[in-house]
Amino acid sequence: MIKRQNIAALYLRLSRDDGGDAESNSIQTQRMMLQKYAKDHGFVVFDEYVDDGISGTTFQRPNFQRMIADIEAEKVSIVVCKDLSRLGRNNAMIAFYTEIFFPDRDIRLIAIGDGIDTAHGDNEILPFKSVINEYYARDISKKIRSARKARAHNGEYSAYVAPIGYRKDPKDKHRLIVDEEGAKIVRHIFNLAVQGYGLTKIARTLTEEGIPTIRQFSEQNYEDYPEGMKAKTNMWSMASVRVVLQNKTYLGYVVNGKTTTKSFKNSKLVKKPKDQWIEIPNMHEPLISEDTFNLAQKLIHVKRRETKEKHENIFAGLVKCATCNTNLSLMHSRREGTVYESLICNKYRSYSAVGENRLCTAHYTPVSLVNDSVLAYIRVFAAKAKEHEHDLETYARRFAGKNDDKALQHSQAEINRMNKRIRELDTIVERLFEEYALGNIGADRFQSMSGKYEQEHSNLKERLDALSKKVDEQKDAVGDTMRFLQEILPYTEAETLNREMLLTLVDRIVAHEGSGWRHRRTQKLEIYFRFIGAIDPELFFRNKGCYNIRHRK
Repeated sequence: MIKRQNIAALYLRLSRDDGGDAESNSIQTQRMMLQKYAKDHGFVVFDEYVDDGISGTTFQRPNFQRMIADIEAEKVSIVVCKDLSRLGRNNAMIAFYTEIFFPDRDIRLIAIGDGIDTAHGDNEILPFKSVINEYYARDISKKIRSARKARAHNGEYSAYVAPIGYRKDPKDKHRLIVDEEGAKIVRHIFNLAVQGYGLTKIARTLTEEGIPTIRQFSEQNYEDYPEGMKAKTNMWSMASVRVVLQNKTYLGYVVNGKTTTKSFKNSKLVKKPKDQWIEIPNMHEPLISEDTFNLAQKLIHVKRRETKEKHENIFAGLVKCATCNTNLSLMHSRREGTVYESLICNKYRSYSAVGENRLCTAHYTPVSLVNDSVLAYIRVFAAKAKEHEHDLETYARRFAGKNDDKALQHSQAEINRMNKRIRELDTIVERLFEEYALGNIGADRFQSMSGKYEQEHSNLKERLDALSKKVDEQKDAVGDTMRFLQEILPYTEAETLNREMLLTLVDRIVAHEGSGWRHRRTQKLEIYFRFIGAIDPELFFRNKGCYNIRHRK
């Protein structure tokens, strides 16, 4: 009968935290060493326990836990491993097993390479070996993190599966190329969003059209798609639509560093704040424009509720309260059989408190007032854009109040002159230093002259920065105005407003509290158009949308 004292468990482990020593620690090398040792010492091998590719910093390894279960079942009395690092690289856990768990169960631990055998009692080296092994794992973890960060800053795509609309380049798995079938789905989702569809309506539309979900599409197009990630439903969800609409990958970015692990000992993933993400632009072909993406971000946060009368609020998310910046929502009222539409501050409407306890005032705004005001602007804008269509850039400069070409040319010439003088000063100071180093001029003379030139350099740089900023602002104003006029040009014949027109042209409308009643009512509206900001209505209509229009964003 075999004595229990001779029954051994052979434990083998290999993972990336072995670094450059992985070859000498290969599973085959460990197996040969352990089997020979067991044979030479007359041990009966109960079983081999192999964890291949699992870090030693965790002890939740399948075969390690199976070995522990066999120990608790009193099936083995000896644990043999190549060295202590095979057992693990977590000092606290190694101390638990070697000082508490194994001794309590009379388990003899043998780490061949470290000369450790608990049966002999001379194992003072064991705690030090354990600490060294943990620090080795910590160092490897730092190097891996550093390498990953470098790849992230290089814009290498690191996720296991490419997002819908792309696939990994067969020649370079860290680069994305467009997948046209998936790209059609992505563009369709963004088109629905900019048309004013909410997340729920987009999800319902995609499901009704029979468009495969993200997981279904990936499952159909990737042979090695993970089994655990396969689709469980053919219905789109709000979350899936939001994932697509918020993904900057579709702008040509590679976004890395969204998650990290708690520590090298704990592999649980935790989300990182957005300001810590690594976003690298222009890494692959974008699927949608930046304007479309930004508009979609704005709209997905707007909650659009259908009224009892089933009327759509085309101004949803666009009209803001001037006092609290909350959205104004649609309300219907009846007088003498006629339905009147108005907009009410949500913060005022949503709380039951009355009188002075309300969080805001009503900011009652007739929908007709907003509709007529915006439409009046658009008609004048569009008519002027059409009138000057043959030379839109010249009109854009007039419209933006940047029509003084001579002043712009003078500013550019002044910038060129200052840049030239700054380069001359750099050369003068460099030569002056050389003369001082060669002993051709004294210290006092050098300090006096260099101080003078450095002061001139500093003054020029300050003036240059201010003038360059002014010129850039002028160019940006003209460019933004050009974009706006090009966007508004198709609406020359517009008779009514619709949601698509509003989303294309209007950024927001700010409603102030009105005064008076019915025909004597007065109310201030600030209409902020995309690209050009708010227009002074008095100047605008006085000049019929011509020139010197003051606008702000």
